[in-house]
Amino acid sequence: MSPTPRPGAANHTKTVVYILYFQGNASSLPPRLPDISWILRRVRDAEDSVTYTMVCVSYRGYWTSHDRPYERGINKDCEAALKWISQLHETRSAGTDQVKPVVLLWGQSIGCGFATNLAAKGQSYPNLQLDALILETPFLSARDMLQALYPQKWLPYQYLHPFLWNHLDSWTNLGVIAQRYKGRQPSVYMVEAGKDELVPADHGVGLYQRCEDVGLLVERRKVRGALHNEASVRTEGKNALAQSILLAVTRAQAPGLSLGLDSHEKSSGRGMS
Repeated sequence: MSPTPRPGAANHTKTVVYILYFQGNASSLPPRLPDISWILRRVRDAEDSVTYTMVCVSYRGYWTSHDRPYERGINKDCEAALKWISQLHETRSAGTDQVKPVVLLWGQSIGCGFATNLAAKGQSYPNLQLDALILETPFLSARDMLQALYPQKWLPYQYLHPFLWNHLDSWTNLGVIAQRYKGRQPSVYMVEAGKDELVPADHGVGLYQRCEDVGLLVERRKVRGALHNEASVRTEGKNALAQSILLAVTRAQAPGLSLGLDSHEKSSGRGMS
């Protein structure tokens, strides 16, 4: 999904940004597109010198995609999408002097796990480099979610982690990412739901602390009053996600740039209200 360029805008002078989007588990892509489009228009209107292309992955087993959903297969879907972006950019930039584009991975809920999986794998192409991760309503890991949903020790569910269809673990992945991208690490932008009924608040705190511990630049924003699937539906959440994208692009263009939040704002998750 790519907005129509404005009349008179010269594409060869623009910074090229690709956003690879990984959906959550609650629904397929079509219901999400209006909110994603709103955010994409917001970031486009904020800066004329940037052109955005958004690629949304419809995992196997979701919407009209064939096969059943399982982690290894969906990882392959995500890898194929990144390869397609590389090929698309190669075609678009042929005969031009364009530098490498800005590449952002944006995940929502379980999509955060697949985004961090892809980043941790370190799949590289000569014309792409990962600049940032945008994690919308992320959780620590599938195992931690089982324990959060079924804390009673007498219930068997929290012990069934080995039998889940996914073993997503963003906490571990962030450590791998920090090691794999030592030359130029991607920054991390977290957008959490203020009244998340599924993911405990300490998951966001844990991921934020993990980023700090392994040396990844990180920012947290919290959407007041939002339930788990409302972060990108509420206007405040859309604005928070748009601001995260804009900051990620700005920092990718100037790698030494600070994220701009003081320590109190970071620790409390207060970025944009």
